[in-house]
Amino acid sequence: MADRESDEERATRRKKFLNMFQYFSSDIRYPAPYTQFAGKPGKQVAQNGWSYDALGYRNAVHADARPASETLRVFVVGDSTMVEGHTIADTVPGLLERALKQTHGAGARVYNFGAISACLNQMTALITMRLADLQPDVILVVGGATDIFQPWSFDPRPGIPFNHFVSECIADYLFDPKPSVAESVEFSYEDMQEEIFNRLHNLRALLQWQSAPWEWEVVRQFELAAKRLARLSRGVDAPIRLIFQPSVIRKTALVGSEQKAASDDFLMFLERQYDRFERVLRELSEGPLIRPGFGVRDMSRLFAGDEREVFTDIVHYTLEGRERVAEALAAEVAAALGATGSGADPALR
Repeated sequence: MADRESDEERATRRKKFLNMFQYFSSDIRYPAPYTQFAGKPGKQVAQNGWSYDALGYRNAVHADARPASETLRVFVVGDSTMVEGHTIADTVPGLLERALKQTHGAGARVYNFGAISACLNQMTALITMRLADLQPDVILVVGGATDIFQPWSFDPRPGIPFNHFVSECIADYLFDPKPSVAESVEFSYEDMQEEIFNRLHNLRALLQWQSAPWEWEVVRQFELAAKRLARLSRGVDAPIRLIFQPSVIRKTALVGSEQKAASDDFLMFLERQYDRFERVLRELSEGPLIRPGFGVRDMSRLFAGDEREVFTDIVHYTLEGRERVAEALAAEVAAALGATGSGADPALR
């Protein structure tokens, strides 16, 4: 990012940023203890008809004390790729449940703990603070892409929730004993937008946003997050699988809207970071943190040779794509349940 911008360049950047305000909707990213946000509990989102359970996740009934009727309980933790679907049944976790019922019977149940925009640190906090006590048999953590692309567009600090700079700005305004914003009694919505934009602008300048050192810091923070999850998995009484999610950039033949998924600069950035994240996970899979209760799988190339149009953007899938991901996750559940004390199931195939 250039050290200095002209007034016109700054105005253009601010206008583009204000177009992103819709993504800070509290309906889909409502403040949640320890994990930054989830869906608003009990909320039905008008624009897409989605509804959230009492915990803020896309389930018909929220996970509670495990009933005897649940012979298999699987938790899927992830980002919007796990939330997306016209109905709960055709989300990836919903499709996974259907597949598991075919092999494990009617008692197989999959709970969806996807949160739109969640990064790996948030997923780990969710497991630690909420999910570990709910008696899962397997926990699948599907992510990685948000840790790559969100610092590009939102909070530029790697490993930090995408809207954290907004929360900081609002807290400064409401709770600063010596307000630095405006001394006037009234403070408009437009003034708050300006303050939030200024904070983002300053953070990007401070971190040398989009520079080579910044890119490597994104990688370093993901590596720390992945190793953190591996260590914490030792305290969870269920196998955990960290799964690096598929992306359109790993697809050999782009079809239809896949060809317009993002700008060339952004796609090149994603390509570099996916290569680096793959190396991080490969080294992790060969290191001492892998154990029978924790494994790593690189699914980024799941659609590499697929000639269908399976992506709607860089990471979200069509129904056919979601069905393929669910099929792959069903294999992960089988591998996790079949792992023995002699070592974890093979990783990073």
